[in-house]
Amino acid sequence: MDEIETDVLVVGGGPAGAIAAEVTSAGGADTILIDKKENPARSSACGGLVSVDTWERLGAKDEAIVNDISGVLVHPPDGDDFELSSSEVKAYVIDRDRLNADLLAKAEDRGVRIRPRTGVFQRRESAVRTKSIGGGGEKTIRPKVIIGADGPKSDVRRLFDLKSPSEMLYAIQSEIEMEVYSNDYVEVFFGNAIAPGFFGWIIPTGRNKARIGLATVKGDKLTDFFERLLQKVGINSPDSVQTGVIPIGIPDHSAAGNVLTVGDAAGQVKPTTGGGLYPISITAELAGKSALKGLDGKVSPSNDYHREWMKRVGEELKREMLLHRILEVVSDDNLSRLLRLLNRPNLADWIADNGDIDHLYPLAKKMAKNPLVMTTIVKQLPGEFASEVKKELT
Repeated sequence: MDEIETDVLVVGGGPAGAIAAEVTSAGGADTILIDKKENPARSSACGGLVSVDTWERLGAKDEAIVNDISGVLVHPPDGDDFELSSSEVKAYVIDRDRLNADLLAKAEDRGVRIRPRTGVFQRRESAVRTKSIGGGGEKTIRPKVIIGADGPKSDVRRLFDLKSPSEMLYAIQSEIEMEVYSNDYVEVFFGNAIAPGFFGWIIPTGRNKARIGLATVKGDKLTDFFERLLQKVGINSPDSVQTGVIPIGIPDHSAAGNVLTVGDAAGQVKPTTGGGLYPISITAELAGKSALKGLDGKVSPSNDYHREWMKRVGEELKREMLLHRILEVVSDDNLSRLLRLLNRPNLADWIADNGDIDHLYPLAKKMAKNPLVMTTIVKQLPGEFASEVKKELT
């Protein structure tokens, strides 16, 4: 028999898919989760840095935490480096594969049927055709609700004609043995010579070991930028690297009818940091709950989901996209001036008390109270964009 009926089909076994599937199965829905990878827990390039609050919402085992972070060393394009620190742990460095495996195990314990090496390749009205990766049988799955959690190049999004995120960042990373600045400090590197439109990073995963990488809007020169970052910190090219894309800029339509997308497939990523775990720690559960509401046909799961996730996370991501657009156009000289403002005593103290990698917009609003900030930013922006920035930040 090559046709299967189920309540919910989740496509993608990363954290977004695992959480959504656990919610639907726990709510009594027959749930199947499929993933193209042989081991769905394997992750792509990811810094693996999450806030304390996000980690608590994810509900995973603390064994996946590999390091605590309480400070950051900022490398502006020009001028002296400086520290921003806190007396408290502000973030955790995590093992993404262990996180994924834990969330998948929780989903399976709730009754989710997990099918690795399986992808969707064809749509038949509200059903999808699946096949085993590397050869094997094809099947038709006819679910009442589909949740696409299948990443930046989502097959679910493509098959059901949903909109794509507005922009892609191109990322590269390697985990290597190296002397770190401090075991509990992240380093961030800015400037067009290293990471145009975004930034580079060193994230310590232990004593004398770290993840070093960058993301940029210019993917055609990704390896060149990475070599420059390595040269800047005096490291030889590693034997292996991971690359990937980071989708930012939420689309107008990430859900329709009985089809929902979540996580990277829906552009649910912080445009200021490239982090996706904060948004999905909220949106994946919402997707699962909306799917449950739509099983009897009385509620549109897509309308319910879109309304709830936009209210909880979407509007914030839109505001932070504005900040990302500023980073794309500001010159290295002016970016250095703006970054150095962070090191002023009153602002540095505020960051130490209130700094949150999940919520950078409040910091931007606070900085905008300084006339020098708005003057530095606005004079480089096209007229309409400059007006939008002034209206939003002041």
